[in-house]
Amino acid sequence: MCSPMSNPTPSSRRALVWILRIAALLLVGWGVSGSVRGALAQLSQHEWHVHPVWLLVSGAMYGLGLVPMGWFWRRTLAALGYPTPLLAALRAYFLGHLGKYVPGKAVSVILRVAAVRKWVPSMRVALVSSLIETLTMMAVGALLAAVMSAFVLRLDYIVSLAALGMACAAGAPTLPPIARLLASLGLARDRLQTDDDSSPASSPDVAANLQRIDYRLLATGWCAAGVCWILVALSLWATLRAVGIDSLGPLRDLPLLIAAVAFSVVAGFMSQLPAGLGVRDALLMQLLVPACGEANALVVAVLMRLVWLVSEVVVCGILYIGAKTRPNEL
Repeated sequence: MCSPMSNPTPSSRRALVWILRIAALLLVGWGVSGSVRGALAQLSQHEWHVHPVWLLVSGAMYGLGLVPMGWFWRRTLAALGYPTPLLAALRAYFLGHLGKYVPGKAVSVILRVAAVRKWVPSMRVALVSSLIETLTMMAVGALLAAVMSAFVLRLDYIVSLAALGMACAAGAPTLPPIARLLASLGLARDRLQTDDDSSPASSPDVAANLQRIDYRLLATGWCAAGVCWILVALSLWATLRAVGIDSLGPLRDLPLLIAAVAFSVVAGFMSQLPAGLGVRDALLMQLLVPACGEANALVVAVLMRLVWLVSEVVVCGILYIGAKTRPNEL
């Protein structure tokens, strides 16, 4: 005989879902507030002046820069048999970015997966697709940093080798044969656990869908990531302009901007610290010091962290407002 707790009622399941949502929200709020407090404490130790308009440009460039990767994630979900509305995918994608401010990477993935649960009932597929998108972005960023530092900027060879190593570590799981293996594990286990064959939406044709994870999809992701890193680099340039540094040009010095922002962000991701805290800022400072000096480099690194955080929050807010006006797409 089953106990009453072995078969939870719909109301108890809804209550549990809301408890988890509130807990995730509190964790994100705690992580975000901690990041803001730390950044403001660092800024208070230095005298600096800022042009707010350039900070708005920086935030806009960063927000636009993430859109191509959100679009690529949606393409990956569709390839795995779970087409998702674009706005819903973007909302989940930006929401996941807020989770990176919580220690560990689990909250970021959980938030993203939960936000598309309506269209992607398979949590494993959502997880695999998220890994493919994230690692593709990091692999392209690390490779760009390696190429720019070695052949354009001619930095210390250790920087280039470190970036190349990160590119290989992040890029290997995104190669179609390995990505198909990862996806097949999730899809096959979901299918084994599906007792109702009358629900094709929750159990797509595994063999057919896995063939869509090919080099064409990977090339799409690399193109999207290339656009992403260029716009993120321009976000760094706008932050430099915000503190009065006008010696760097958006086109002339684009290799330096890409190398600095890509190397620091990927290294921060590899560190597994919340939003790469400390690692990302320190590396970005070191790469910017020759161009703008130590004090300015510190201010730029901290300001950029704050601008990116605010940009993520604002975009999430816009997309949630859109959910109220266009519920069929969100």
